[in-house]
Parts: sequence; C-alpha cells; structure tokens
Amino acid sequence: MKRKTISMLLACAMMLSLAACGNTQKPSTSSASNAGGTSGTTSDPEFTLIVGSTIQDDSASGIALIEYFKPYVEENSNGRIRVDVQNNSVLGGDRELFEALQLNTVQCSFGPMSTLANFEPNYAVCDLPFLFSSKEDAYEQLDGEFGAKLAENLPNVGMRLLAYGENAFRNISNKVRPITSLADMKNMKIRVMESPVNIATYDALGVSPTPMAFSELYTGLSQGVVEGQDNGVVLTYTAKLYEVQPYYTYTGHIYAANAMVFSEAFWQSLPADLQKVVEDGSKYAMENQRRLNTEMEEELEATMAEAGVEFIHPDTAMVEEMREATKSVWELEDIKNMIDPEIYEMAVQIRDN
Repeated sequence: MKRKTISMLLACAMMLSLAACGNTQKPSTSSASNAGGTSGTTSDPEFTLIVGSTIQDDSASGIALIEYFKPYVEENSNGRIRVDVQNNSVLGGDRELFEALQLNTVQCSFGPMSTLANFEPNYAVCDLPFLFSSKEDAYEQLDGEFGAKLAENLPNVGMRLLAYGENAFRNISNKVRPITSLADMKNMKIRVMESPVNIATYDALGVSPTPMAFSELYTGLSQGVVEGQDNGVVLTYTAKLYEVQPYYTYTGHIYAANAMVFSEAFWQSLPADLQKVVEDGSKYAMENQRRLNTEMEEELEATMAEAGVEFIHPDTAMVEEMREATKSVWELEDIKNMIDPEIYEMAVQIRDN
C-alpha cells in the first residue's frame, strides 16, 4: 500500500483516539450489570455489548473494533444492539477482561491466546515454535477445523470465541550483530515473556533467555541488561525499541494470535438472528484487522529502515536449522500434558506439512 494511503489511515486513527479521550470511564455498575438485558422501549437498544481490550485506539485492532465491528453490528441489528468499545485497558488487563466475560460484566474481549490459555489450557499449543509457516497458513488453520477444535470447550468456562485476529509473528531484534544463522545468536541475552514455552524455545536455540516485564524492556535494552527482544514490527516501533535495536531478523518462530471472545451468558441471551449479526461482524472486523496489521507492518518497516534499522530475511537453511533445534520443545512432558492429545496431533501435522 502506498505510504500516502496508510498515512491517511494512521491520521484517521489518531483522530479516533482523540475523540475517545472524553469517553474512557468505566461503565457504571448499573450499566455493566444490565448489559445483555432487554430494554423496555422499542426506541432503545435491546442489548448493550461492551467490548474491552488493552489495545490502543489507533492500532490495527483498535480501528477494526471501532470502525468495522461496532458499525457493522449496530447497523445490521437495526439498532437492537448498542456496541460500546473500551480500549486502552480502561476496563482492566487481558486476564481481568476474560474473567469479566465469565461474569457477563463485559460481553466481549479482544485478547491474546497466551492469556486465554489460563482458562482453556489447549491454547498453550499456539505458543509452540514454528506451528505455522506463514500468515496465510495461520489464517487457514485458525479459521478452520483446528481453530474450531481449540475453541470447543470455551463455553464450559463461560466464554465463546467467534473470530481470530492477529498480533504478529515474533521475530528477533538485537543490538549486537545481524543474525543470519543460529551461531550468530548463541548466548545472546534475549528478553522473553515469563512463559515455560518461550523460555524452553530460546534455550533450544542456544540463546540466554531473560524474563523481563515489558515495561522494563526499553531501559533493559538501553543499559545492556538484555541485548535483544522478540516482538513484532508494530510493537517494536510503537514502543520505540528500534531506537536501541539496529538489527531485526524475520525469524517468525512463533505466531501470536488474538481473538474476539464473548461472554457465553450474553451469547445465549441473544436470539438466533442477532447471534448471526454478532458472529458475522466479528469475522468482518478480524478480516480487516489482519489486513490493516499487515499494511502497518509494511509501512513501519520502511520507517524504521530509514531510521537505520537493518532488516534481515534469513535463508531457508537458517529457518530449517531453527525448526529442528526447537522440535525438542514440543516433546517436553510438562507442555504435552497441558494439551489434549487430539489437538496436539493436529498441531504436529500442521507444523510438519
């Protein structure tokens, strides 16, 4: 996409963000407790659908929720559903928002699979290295039988997943050298999330994994506490990590997915025609979220390159070397025991095809 177009998109997003600043309070106890209930008049919406997330209004995900999901649902329900989007962690963190779905105080949360795994352990499979070979592969699998199987048990814990979106492929940036082989990253101090799968993955790659809160990452990189990190292009830019990370290698070792997850109680309160509107609106929003995210990645890579960041696309030999090195992570008993055997076998087949 031409830079002019994406610049207009980002400018529009910032206007949305400013407009939202006057309406970022938490809903009152009465409005939250009545969400999902019917109103007594035909002029008012029958249902209020509160969407909570930790994302920014001007991100691809924020735009998808505000410009695509909200108008789609409100228009196609003929005003019977009012959508109230609350981004920027206004209603809490990712885990708190998923818990709110169980109470139906929030009706929808757009959040990460890694957090959802606390409620449905099978989602831990999504953190395994090299599960998906490309974005297209991830879309096909998550939108198909594999994604449906993962979501199958969520109603048992008070949730329902209607559509998958994306965060990014995790790639490795660092301040030491360009990474073109496993040898280049040996013993490099890489900041990782405090997750057994992530730590095991980096151990297998021969680096020195260092768990660290994201809020401490920029300072840690600046002071040399860690030498690298593994976030996607957009977050590497928005968090200004590129200022202290001159090398960025597209390792693509883990695909981080997000999803639109709903309160099961709210879902069951909807008549069939409105269930269809909400489901179709979720898929429509996530289709556009993926598109916008890819466009932003392309634009921001160019911006960071102009600022001096060197982007490295590893050859097939390096990718295969990383795949082989991390297969041992898949065999760890603590990890395998978290995942349903059928889902695990499906994941292995996806990885190997």
